[in-house]
Amino acid sequence: MKFTPALSLLAFSLFVSAPLLASDNPAAHQHGHAEMQFAIDDGRVDLIFTSPAHNLLGFEHKARTPEQKQQVLAIQRWLENTPLINTISSTCTVENAVADIDALKDRESDEHGHDEHAGNHEQSHSDIEVTQVLACTEIASSRELVTSLTRQFPAVDRLDISWVGPEGQGSTRLASGENNVSLAQ
Repeated sequence: MKFTPALSLLAFSLFVSAPLLASDNPAAHQHGHAEMQFAIDDGRVDLIFTSPAHNLLGFEHKARTPEQKQQVLAIQRWLENTPLINTISSTCTVENAVADIDALKDRESDEHGHDEHAGNHEQSHSDIEVTQVLACTEIASSRELVTSLTRQFPAVDRLDISWVGPEGQGSTRLASGENNVSLAQ
């Protein structure tokens, strides 16, 4: 079966919709757990990564101190400039990326009413969502990819990864410190 851009768009939209559907599920936000989905098509990778802010920042509230604000900006830069999935020989480059970090937002200006979380800001949950478009020159011949997420962020105990590409689809789970993703199923 030939892998077409339309099929890639359809598959990727299914991956993108999964976190949206799970957002109503209170169990979807679990410290230590993160998810990555990506679609491979003709040297291009479309990727989405979601994680509780605590896994990457160590906190989930709005950054208050200058140190926390600097930490948020540094992690945002890293997430937007580092390919979250790569070939073994590091041939992927970031063409476009957005890291939506709720911890940067002023909770007073969120769309929901302020009274919904009155007195409960410390216990509220913030997630980080990253979307990337990668150009990967050797992706078509790669059967194994790598991610630096679990080494960069040791609080990610479990990274669930799912993908779709010209050779089919698959999924795997990485533990803290593991970084190899085998596309052979």
